[in-house]
Amino acid sequence: MALLQPRCYLCDMPIDNPQPFLCLLCQQELPYLPLSYCLSCALPKAKHQPHQHQHCNECQQQPPPWQQLITCMSYTLECQYLIKQYKFAQQPQLHLLFSHLLSRRIANQVIQDNYPLPDALIAIPLHKKRQSKRGYNQAQLVVKDLTTQLHIPLIAEGTFIRTKNTKAQAQQTANQRKNNMRDVFQVTQTINAKHIAIIDDVVTTGETIQAACQTLLAAGIERIDIWCIARTLAD
Repeated sequence: MALLQPRCYLCDMPIDNPQPFLCLLCQQELPYLPLSYCLSCALPKAKHQPHQHQHCNECQQQPPPWQQLITCMSYTLECQYLIKQYKFAQQPQLHLLFSHLLSRRIANQVIQDNYPLPDALIAIPLHKKRQSKRGYNQAQLVVKDLTTQLHIPLIAEGTFIRTKNTKAQAQQTANQRKNNMRDVFQVTQTINAKHIAIIDDVVTTGETIQAACQTLLAAGIERIDIWCIARTLAD
């Protein structure tokens, strides 16, 4: 029986808790973000900035096209390992871990900050060639869990598509990422929801979600929030 016991993805110790991916110690030591980060970009606010200001100076001066960005963790080595296993090592079952962490973070936002839940959820789409090669869209697996856990409707897959098979953003410089995301997304049918949340795995410079938001706002969405597993704190 011991051979069948699941082992922690990070420390390889046997797991006897209900979450079959991480031991309790590794769960506790994940690089969670505190709630004192900027509500718009989830980056740390300047130390001299008044505590009552909910948005960093940069987002106050130039607000992003979304209202709020909610994330579970900073994109440190431990988090990078888990997400790379999920995306590139054929470990799709890790969606259960990430959706659990993200739904818990959303619930805390609702309780502590009276965060208004969106009318519907949508995943950042992959191009059909990349999704066929990988076998799944990692964001879509997470968003399907979240619709059940948070009782929020899911916008049908195919309503919002990626029309260009762009190079992976992680391989690009900041300027290349911006050029890489021009005219990438398309809305194929009417979206009735007015407030939606876009689910992605990692937000780095924000160019992907910028492009996604611009397309969705042009289609009549009034408010967009971003929910992601991890946020890169420095590029």
